[in-house]
Amino acid sequence: MKQELAENHPYMRMVVHVLRAGQIIDHKVSDAIKEFGVTHIQFNILRILEHRMPEKLSLGDIIDGLLFRTSDVSRLVDRLVKHGMISRTICPDNRRKLELEITDKGLEVIRLSVPKIDEAMEGFYRDKFSEEERKQIIDMMKRIT
Repeated sequence: MKQELAENHPYMRMVVHVLRAGQIIDHKVSDAIKEFGVTHIQFNILRILEHRMPEKLSLGDIIDGLLFRTSDVSRLVDRLVKHGMISRTICPDNRRKLELEITDKGLEVIRLSVPKIDEAMEGFYRDKFSEEERKQIIDMMKRIT
């Protein structure tokens, strides 16, 4: 029996195109935020903390919210603490738990980065999709994730 080539499988083609689009977006975002001294994963950590403020988060909360899973989150957090973008304190109720919070400097990095990301993405998708198509893509991606 002749085996079908992976590239001819409709779901494999979908996966390849989703991965490729993600890779292109990742590179564009990484290039746009490079000047702020953060990686896309560090930016994602800042975004998670900004979204949940004024709540303080644990390392586990951060890991759960990451777009890209990585094993060295504590090292990435250490760098953000060192650069003053987040603060790390010991939980008063549980001394084994660390609480993370975005600082004013971290908020400033987000404030300055978002327009750069938007600029980097200009022409990549905005002129290719209508508002309705954008909503459909978001809905489809949410179903995948």
